[in-house]
Amino acid sequence: MQSDPNVIPPIADPMGKYWDQPDPSKILIDDTHALMDEQTFSKLHDYSYSNPSGVYPGKMWRMGRPVVGGERWWLKWFGECEDPKMCSNHARVILIA
Repeated sequence: MQSDPNVIPPIADPMGKYWDQPDPSKILIDDTHALMDEQTFSKLHDYSYSNPSGVYPGKMWRMGRPVVGGERWWLKWFGECEDPKMCSNHARVILIA
């Protein structure tokens, strides 16, 4: 089962109980952006210079990179794939409302 690329699936993996993250329903996602408030943004783990361990659908985090004039942040998450041993990777530019 492949998931909608603009929907963060709920975490069903038992490892997910050890991963704190904001409620995905607080984030509006389209094909290019993820809109959230500052409080939701601050609850995302920052993995700007590495990748989180443990791969399972629904896990999300933020990644920042320098750009001209400042820094750009991306919301990243793992989605579901047809092969249950694999996850899809998703990224959207974060907009703070």
